Order: sequence, then structure tokens, then C-alpha cells
Amino acid sequence: MRPHPSVLRARREAVHILIAWAVCLIWTIGYCAVFAYDSEPVRLVWGLPSWVVFGVALPWVAATLFSVWYGLRRIADS
Repeated sequence: MRPHPSVLRARREAVHILIAWAVCLIWTIGYCAVFAYDSEPVRLVWGLPSWVVFGVALPWVAATLFSVWYGLRRIADS
């Protein structure tokens, strides 16, 4: 018995969201591991350490924009 097409679509959408989540996770862990423990003086961007801006805030903003775009344009309505 084949799954209903809406189940297949939901699985595909879930895979896309998990891939986006994994990319942000890998970026955050990798960037922060390399730049947060530097022995150089801390560089500030907008009053925050640069590794926080580019390692944490940037993936959050990217994930939020992707989620909004994906929810409005790619997720099917039933």
C-alpha cells in the first residue's frame, strides 16, 4: 500500500527543513569553534563580539528568512 500523496509531500518538506537546520547547526558550531577561542583581541561588530554576530546571529537570521520564505512559497496547503 502506497502512502497518501500528502504524507509524501510532508516528508519531503520535513527533509528540507531538517537540511536547513543541519546547515545552520554545522555553520554555528564550526564558526564558533574556530573563531570564539582565538587568542587575538576581540573584534566588535554592532557592540557584540564578531564571532557572535557571524557565528550565531547570522545563522538565526538566515534560518528565520528561510523559514518564512519556505512557509509562504513552498509548503503546500493540503
